[in-house]
Amino acid sequence: MDIDIWAEELLKDVCEKWETPEYKYPFRECGFRVFCSPVCLTPELMIIGYNPDKDDKPFSKEDDCEIPDVHEYLYHKSRIAKKMKYLFESIEKEDWLADSVKLNLVFFGSENEAQWQTMDRELRDELETFCFTKVNYIIDTLKPRYILTEGFKVFDLLIKSVLMGCSKPEMKIGVGGRKIYARSRYGHTQIIGLAHLTKDRISYPDWNDIKKYLKADLKDSDQQYLH
Repeated sequence: MDIDIWAEELLKDVCEKWETPEYKYPFRECGFRVFCSPVCLTPELMIIGYNPDKDDKPFSKEDDCEIPDVHEYLYHKSRIAKKMKYLFESIEKEDWLADSVKLNLVFFGSENEAQWQTMDRELRDELETFCFTKVNYIIDTLKPRYILTEGFKVFDLLIKSVLMGCSKPEMKIGVGGRKIYARSRYGHTQIIGLAHLTKDRISYPDWNDIKKYLKADLKDSDQQYLH
């Protein structure tokens, strides 16, 4: 399989959906974005965010109808990119971030999640179902070893609404009794959910625990089956 041709066909489907006249909504100019990185088969890590928002690179139809040459988190100055780089540098896994496949659970953009929720419910359900089906297809095709979700909203939607047959999640609780880390499994893929690095308030002790859990979980393939 030529993975670039496969990914370009998927982007074409998303662009056509976005351009369909009956799917117009007030903030349609926010555009869409599927992949924020190059695409490859069996990546060590896949990172999934919720949807493109004002913190992300501005929408460009010309650019976003093509597969990126470079991972967006390596050059874009968004808050989430800075936090993710700091996190992976802290656990000495910078190469995992650089080589990861990054995408969104909902491809269509908005200023923020709250604005997305203002869309007509029937239209929103239609667009989300379209996206969730595509994300399932992406995961089943690329077969990542690990999936990391940006926030528990994405984690919960992924294991309950997108993928079938995920294991019961295991939660880690931080200061104040809030979830800070979660694990589930989908076949041979481990799914890891993090408190959102920019939208959730994370205490210093919780940051340290998140780094500890993540470093322990992200094992190189030649180390995974040693014990």
